[in-house]
Amino acid sequence: MRTIFLSLVSVIGGEAAVRAANSVAVLFIARTYGAVTLGAYAVSLALATVVVMFADIGLQTAAITQITSGSVNQNQIIGRLALSKTILLAGAAIILAVVAGWTRPRPLFLAIGIWVSVRVIMQSYSQLQMAILKAVSKADRIGIIQSLHACLLCVAVWLSFRRGWSAVALLEWLTACQLVELLLGTAVLFRSSAWPRWPVRLGFWATVRRAAPFGIVYGLANLIVRSDTIVLSKFVPLAALGAFSAPNTILLIFYVSAWLFGSVLLPEMARLSSKPESLRVYANQWARLVVMVTVPCAFLVSLVAPKVIVVVYGSAFDGSGPLASLMALACPFILLNSIYTTLAIASNSRSIFLGIYGAGALATLGLDFFLGRAFGSMGITSAIAIREAGMLAAFLLLTSRPLPAATELELRPSSGGH
Repeated sequence: MRTIFLSLVSVIGGEAAVRAANSVAVLFIARTYGAVTLGAYAVSLALATVVVMFADIGLQTAAITQITSGSVNQNQIIGRLALSKTILLAGAAIILAVVAGWTRPRPLFLAIGIWVSVRVIMQSYSQLQMAILKAVSKADRIGIIQSLHACLLCVAVWLSFRRGWSAVALLEWLTACQLVELLLGTAVLFRSSAWPRWPVRLGFWATVRRAAPFGIVYGLANLIVRSDTIVLSKFVPLAALGAFSAPNTILLIFYVSAWLFGSVLLPEMARLSSKPESLRVYANQWARLVVMVTVPCAFLVSLVAPKVIVVVYGSAFDGSGPLASLMALACPFILLNSIYTTLAIASNSRSIFLGIYGAGALATLGLDFFLGRAFGSMGITSAIAIREAGMLAAFLLLTSRPLPAATELELRPSSGGH
């Protein structure tokens, strides 16, 4: 567990630093440019993230499971994954361009969407790098890379404040900061000898087919959390959407931290996959620890959230307080769902994680449309708490059954390297 904790400190600490710096940028956008610009930013980020995450098709998880297997063709695996990601992200860029041409947004909205999309695509490459570093036991480097990225983000916000940059100029600099993270990750991989090598055969479709079940899960997970913003944008003006996005931006940071937490547990769970009972005990240990820590914290945060939101975002966002309180109560469910998702992935229980996330996506869209139309932002916030509690109930029910003994995950490549 000591190794896991050290990796958690690096991975979650580094990601927390980047997310905190991004939150500073969002706060600056909200205070300086107003709720309308924040709403445009939130919708652009939601759309770009959903498209890019589906395009990833599980390659991050594939990197962890395939490299952790100890294959002698490690660098060819990395090369195959990198090339496959490039092909898929090119398709994602085309889809985003088509969406922009179809919707014909206003010039400011279009400019924001372009820079947000470029940044999200570069971030996807960085996430693949981070997954490789976790697989080769270099997770301690992640915290350093992302801390430097966070510092640069804060500098960009400070410069924007001092020099009076426009929102688009700020986003250009934030994109440049993401490029620096990508270059730093490339340098660390090179020094760690985890360098992509041109594969003997690309095996693109075979790679996609093996990774697809896991990619679908993460794609659905992103659709679930991003659809809240996308659906709400159809029922309320951008100013009201900005008020919802203020606490929801903080909640999204918690979602990302929960997924990172699961990704750090995945290598150890994958090693225990041939011993179902040991795997279950390991997952339950972490679940008990999470409950003891997060449940009291969630109630405390729920009580102070209305005042904190006003202090952080300003008096213009005082209506966001009740939304933040309810979102806080969903956080323990989010973290527990991450643990049990990782458990299902490690045991290769496809019917569990595909079924739950598929049903969760459908339930989310239904709840969002029904409650969002009827109650606006509070309805969407209520839908968040309902779906997370429902997904946890499904995980507890289905994972209580005997787990299969998986001696190797389906993601592991064949001996021929195809």
